[in-house]
Amino acid sequence: MNGPAITTDVDFLQLPQLDQTSYLYLYRKESALFRTAVRTKIVSHAKQEGRRLRDIAKSSIGVRLDEAQFPEATAGTQPKIVPSLHATVSEVSLFDEPTLHMRDLGDPTLEHPPLDDIARALSAIAAGSEQHSIFLLVPDTHKLIETAAWRSTVKAIGLIEEPFVTSETYLAIARRYLRASRLGDLSALTDNKRFQSRLRKCIERAALAPFEFSMQIDLVVLGEMESGEFRRADDVNTRRVERWVVPETLRRFLDRRDAPSFSALMKVVDGLRHDRMLEADEVLTRLYRATTGTLESRDRRYRRLEDPLHCVWAAQLLAAEKECMTGNVFVALDNVCQRYGRIDSASDWIASHEGWRTLQLVFARHASGSRGRLHQARIGLQNALRERLRSMGEGQVDGIQLGLQGDSDQSVALSSNEQSAPAIAEVR
Repeated sequence: MNGPAITTDVDFLQLPQLDQTSYLYLYRKESALFRTAVRTKIVSHAKQEGRRLRDIAKSSIGVRLDEAQFPEATAGTQPKIVPSLHATVSEVSLFDEPTLHMRDLGDPTLEHPPLDDIARALSAIAAGSEQHSIFLLVPDTHKLIETAAWRSTVKAIGLIEEPFVTSETYLAIARRYLRASRLGDLSALTDNKRFQSRLRKCIERAALAPFEFSMQIDLVVLGEMESGEFRRADDVNTRRVERWVVPETLRRFLDRRDAPSFSALMKVVDGLRHDRMLEADEVLTRLYRATTGTLESRDRRYRRLEDPLHCVWAAQLLAAEKECMTGNVFVALDNVCQRYGRIDSASDWIASHEGWRTLQLVFARHASGSRGRLHQARIGLQNALRERLRSMGEGQVDGIQLGLQGDSDQSVALSSNEQSAPAIAEVR
């Protein structure tokens, strides 16, 4: 980078070489399409310069926070020790060894330094008085970007930013993604004029985050093309009608959990949301009802007891309701599908911290003031999940002991023995 400047991550990845040591990367929450590529480029550069990689979470230096900063603290308790970015970049190396400290402030699994500590570290980096360097990845919703320290550091060392996809940026972002998409190397489509025109239509209504845009690319390739060529219009229309059948498409994905069934389900959601212009609550209502039918074995074509993993899907879908309603339902559902695809055992998941916490949240949710279609669909799915877990607890899945009781509008106890239940951890 030639001097402090704001550059997109796509342009940054095109640079032949880097000429600075500290970096700020601002990415869109629920997107960060090229975050891994940016991280890899900066880490490789640091290693070439002989910088040792360190994470501030491993630093032995902490910041003591008093009771004014932690109102929940009580007299007589020990001050809390938290990671300190400022102390980490300011410490003197005994061997005069420069380091690169990386931290993703959007990672919910880590304990992060307080805001004022990060601001102090940025001020020190901007002043150029530290021998150590940082690579700070920051989601666009973080309070840090509202501080004066952030603005002064951006002015001093520049900023790498994930842009929204617009008519001006869509082609560069598409070309970068097509080189290593989730569907493989699609770089042959880069100069396909019809393909470019189709992508431009995806952003005509509104700008998209890069991850949303990449999903639209996948939908075009999977739903409208075959062997690198677009299908005939009548064939595409026929397939669009077929993809609106939610229960069957969902069931195939739940059973197979492979790429074709996943893409088919995402095309269903895309069709409901954009082709039929359904709101997020109606899309979620249909997914709830389809899942309920699966748990209750309504479809007689499947002459076997439902897979216990279907309960994991139901719990994760219920837990993601707020994310679906307040964000992008397409992206939220993709996250649920990805999490579900990583689960190998229903019993292990339910016995884990994540499983117990998720089940507690979905069963303890009280009824809201609304009594609409979404509310009724949610109650139906909660009841179906509760009954299915009861049957699993009777020996169909080893190790599951759930004290499920109470009606659908009340809190539900997940274990009759509090001492045997695993500790509950926060779930993203």
